[in-house]
Amino acid sequence: MSHRLFAPLLVSAVVVALTPVGAVGQGTGSSEPSARTPWGEPDLQGLWTSATLTPLERPGRLAEKTSLTDEEAAAMEQQTVENWAANDGKAAPGSVGGYNQVWLDAGSVITDSRRTSLIVDPADGTIPWAPGAEAVYATEVARYGVGPFDSWTDMDTGERCLTDGLPNMVPLQPYNMNLLVFQTPGEVVMLHEMYHELRIIPTTDRPLNGIEQWTGEARGHWEGDTLVVETINFVDKPDAYWSSPWRKSRSSLRLVERFTRVGPESIDYTFTMEDPEVFSQPWTVSAPMTTDHASRGVTAGQLWEYACHEGNHAMVNTLSGARTLEARVQE
Repeated sequence: MSHRLFAPLLVSAVVVALTPVGAVGQGTGSSEPSARTPWGEPDLQGLWTSATLTPLERPGRLAEKTSLTDEEAAAMEQQTVENWAANDGKAAPGSVGGYNQVWLDAGSVITDSRRTSLIVDPADGTIPWAPGAEAVYATEVARYGVGPFDSWTDMDTGERCLTDGLPNMVPLQPYNMNLLVFQTPGEVVMLHEMYHELRIIPTTDRPLNGIEQWTGEARGHWEGDTLVVETINFVDKPDAYWSSPWRKSRSSLRLVERFTRVGPESIDYTFTMEDPEVFSQPWTVSAPMTTDHASRGVTAGQLWEYACHEGNHAMVNTLSGARTLEARVQE
């Protein structure tokens, strides 16, 4: 779809310029869970990743198993590494293939809890779809890579370099699972590496402006040492195609995220999604974040530019390929 260029983001440069000394970079946030910013707020600053092999939903084969043993987890991690080595850069017959492991950086370990799903509520570890909603989800997922490709709107929002939706710290991406956090008095700023998505979250009583957006409108507040971020005012995009439709922008969606610094290199990150039109109940995910990238098997270092539009040759090639196939059928 797109590629990663080795030049720092302009936005990142602005972030560095505005960030208090010591706030930017891997492992440069607080040294203790109780550490505070100079103005007294809990310090969440640093370069974080949530990359993990733990799936969002519990696989059917593990329906009765909430967590793995240490031996099972080690075997799963080893098998993943071996599969990557065996299939690296190889394309299936008839396919142009995709990125090899030089470009992918999905992580190679599961979370410390050894849970079989990131979903912690409901207890079965699956998305609680409202009646009929799961069938719509399955239909959209089945389109991926298949088409039809009549126009650019038949590409998913990620392929169009727009967004994959919130929450963006769910490890569904095979790369770019990095989040830069810095704070100023009254605001928390989060810059996600994928699509260089920037969220500026007020933590004061600033009123909502009511403007609907792809990634909604967020407001934060502190509950003890926990930053609670509520996001609403998502814009309705019923005709847009999403690779993960549960994250689809909908005006009925309410997202509540919680960030708690629990160690020198750890944030306890959870989110709860509410949407009575799509889900039968609110559901919650736990996706721990760390500044110790090596512990998750991903590359450490600063945030780099993700040049999506600049390298998005796939959209043109896909549409031109579809037109070529149509012409052949008409011959």
